[in-house]
This record gives sequence, structure tokens and C-alpha cells, in this order.
Amino acid sequence: MASISSSRSLPKRASKVSFKEPSEFDLFYQLIYMSAVASAGIARSRLFQLAARLLRPPAEYFKRIHLLCEKLGYNYPSACNVVGQRAKSESMKALLLRLADALASGHPEVSFLTEEAQVQREAYEKEYDRNLASLTKWTDAYGAIVVSSALIIIVNLTSTMIYDLGATMTAALVLTAVLVSASGAWIISRAAPCEAEVAFSRDGPPSQRLVLTLARATPVAVVAASTALVVMGAAVGWALIVAGLLLLPLGVASIKAAGEVERKDKEIGPFLRSFGAVASSASTTLSEALTMIDLSSFPHLQGDLKRLGWRFKAAISPGLSWSKFASETGSRLIGETITIFYDAIELGGDADMVGSLCSQFATTEVMLRARRRVVASTFASLTMVMHGAISVLMIIILEVIRRFSQMVSAAAANLQGQEAMRSMQLPMLSFGSPILGVLTTLTYAMVVVLALINAYAIIAADGGHIVKGTFHLAVLLLLSGLSFLLTPPLVGMILRVG
Repeated sequence: MASISSSRSLPKRASKVSFKEPSEFDLFYQLIYMSAVASAGIARSRLFQLAARLLRPPAEYFKRIHLLCEKLGYNYPSACNVVGQRAKSESMKALLLRLADALASGHPEVSFLTEEAQVQREAYEKEYDRNLASLTKWTDAYGAIVVSSALIIIVNLTSTMIYDLGATMTAALVLTAVLVSASGAWIISRAAPCEAEVAFSRDGPPSQRLVLTLARATPVAVVAASTALVVMGAAVGWALIVAGLLLLPLGVASIKAAGEVERKDKEIGPFLRSFGAVASSASTTLSEALTMIDLSSFPHLQGDLKRLGWRFKAAISPGLSWSKFASETGSRLIGETITIFYDAIELGGDADMVGSLCSQFATTEVMLRARRRVVASTFASLTMVMHGAISVLMIIILEVIRRFSQMVSAAAANLQGQEAMRSMQLPMLSFGSPILGVLTTLTYAMVVVLALINAYAIIAADGGHIVKGTFHLAVLLLLSGLSFLLTPPLVGMILRVG
């Protein structure tokens, strides 16, 4: 548990308190924490001290209030009013002014904070739903953006059959297509709700430790193997397939690790609600209450809870035991929830009420993530199918142009003399090997860059850890490699039949 930072002097007074703008989630977490610890009946100064030490943007406002009271002798209603009046954040300003009125009127802190937490929960859910609606619209639009980028390349390719645009113009059009696609992925990352579900660490479960081990070795292996194949003259398609196959174990492991955390997150809310109710009704310690619960009801947390019980029996510090439990689950949500639960219980809070508040916090987050996952999974499937189709289409057009160029070259070779060739006045005869080589390079590069952009867009919509994107990137690279290898022979067969 973090400790409050000390300050030797009060910061200079400013016309506005310009701390970082807190999100609805930050404020929800802050209020749930404060209402849980306030249920212990602690002194007002202790409540604000604990609120100030949280690693959340709203904590800075409570730190300022606490310093005004401790250093300058303000009472807490006046300090809340002073800081609230100068807050740039409208949500914090409204909250602090309401808190000042409640404290001045003698309204119990725990009652006020619990009511505010309920209101903030609804506000957070509505904001999340708005962001999710925006994400849904932008994921729909992203398909049109990528198709438009592909059309730029396709028009670029077909135009060369009529007139030689030159390498500079061709590269400029490809760069435009890349920037358009990248802007779509960036917009998705901004429109999506901002949250981090998993924090892979060495203290986490074995699945997360495996991911971290693979994450160190896989990028080096991918670059080395792909470069070696290209240097040896292997087809680009084989290089992409090898890169995708090497990335696939890391991607599968990260998906598996994230799924494990997701299942644990679903169980932490019901567990804390039951745990708090048992401890309160039996009037016993948490260690004894843990032995009274059937852990088979929480199969994915069962192993972690058993280790927690063993640490209690070994008389290990409760704070260290709970901290280790949170880190071993590998879940950021569980870590935040356990912080609320342990701090409130340690101060003497009612286990039933604290467990209910923690359950409310965790369950709300799990339910909102489930809604997001529906949108993200559909978008991921659609994007991968779309990437495969666009890759095949661009390579088909490139292959048709290549074969058409060969036919033109063969026809030109049969003409008698250079004068006869010039008399044809065909611009397409200026379309030859140099520009064809540029087109091939740019088309292949565009397919690979689209794979990277699409993988980023998928993970931005999903909201998981960035390493999960390696799975989607592996699939996209495999689709690209197969397109490079299978499409040219298929085009050749179709043209021969024709």
C-alpha cells in the first residue's frame, strides 16, 4: 500500500487548480474507496489522508484539501470549498462543493460518499456506453476507410496501364493510403474506452510469465528469420508466413493469459460479497471466514485463494498476503479491488458493507467490458477477413499488370524496327520493368503495413494488453503470405483458361 507523500511547504496558491482531468472511472474508484474506508468510522483527517494517497487524478485534490487543513488550519468544509472553487475540472468542482455543504451541515461522510459513489457509478456506465456507441460507429467506418485506401492503390496500379505516373507520384499515392488507414486506427484508439485489463508481470500466474519470456525472444526471432529468408532470395510470401508462425505462439499465449484473467475478474466480485457476508455474520476474522467458504464455487480463483489461506495460517502479515494474492492473479482490476477491501477492513470497516462495495465496483467493470468485447470480437473477425480480401485483390491486379506488360513486351519484340514501334504512339509501351518493380515493392509494402495497422486497430478496439495484438498480427501476416504465394498461380491459371 502506498503511503502519502510528505510536503515541506504548501504549493503556491493559483487561481485554478489545474491537475490532470479525472475520468469518470477515476472518480468512481476514488468514491468507492472513500466510502469503504469511511464505513470504518475513522476520523475525518484520516479519511482525507487516505484519499490523498491513491494513485488517481482525483487524489491530488484531496491532497490539497488535507494540506490546507494540516498546514494552514482550515476546517475541512472550508478547504473543500476553496479547492472546489478553483478546480478546472467541472466534475471535481461539483463534487467538492457538494462535499463542503455536506460536511458543514453535519451529514455523515459515509452516507454522503456512498450516495455519491452510486451516482458516479451510473455516470461512469453512461459515459462507457457513449464511448462504446462511438466505438461501434468508428469500427463500422474503419472498414470503409481501409477499402478507400485499397482503392487508392488499385487506381494507382490500373493507371499505370494507361500512363506512366512515375515512381514519385506512385509512392505519394501509397503514402496517402497508409496515412488514411493509420488515421482510422488512431481514431478508434481515441474513441474506445480507455482501460487496461491485464498488467503482465513476473509476479503473475505462469501463463503471464510465459508471455513475458516469449515477448523477449519472439521479436528477435521474427526479424532474424524473415531477413534471412529475404537475403537468401526466398519469396516474400514465405518470409511473411514464417514471421506469422513465429508470432503465433506468443499471440496464443497472450490470448490464453488474458482469458485466464478475465475469468478471475468475473469471480472476484461474487467472492468478496460472499466473503464479507460470512465474516460479518459469523463475527470472525477474515482468516477463519476463508475456511468457512466453499472455494469450489470460484474455480478460477480457487488456487490463488488456497495460497492466501496458507499464508494466513503461516501468520504472514495480512497486508503482504493480500498484496501477494492480488499480484499472483495478474489482474489490474483485482489489485484495485483488493486495495479497497484490505484498507477498509484493516481500519475496522464492516466486512459485509465493504465486500458489497467492492463487489459492486468489480462487477460493474466486468459487465462493461463484456459489452465492449462483443463489439471488439466482431470487428476483429471482420477486419481479418477484409484484410485477406484486399490483399488478394491488390495482388491479382498487380499480377494482371505484370502479365499484361509481358504480353506488350512480347508484341513489341515482334515489330520490325524501332520506327515501327514509335509509329504505334502507345503510352503503355513506356510501361516497363523499372516502374513494374516499383509497383511490386510498393504493393507488397502496402499489404504488410495494412497488416500492422489493422492489428493495432483491433487491439485498440479490444482494450487488452498490447501484446495480445501479436495474435491478430500473426493471423494477418499469414493471410498476407498466403495471398502472395497462392494468388499469382491462380491468376495464371485463369488467364490461360481465358
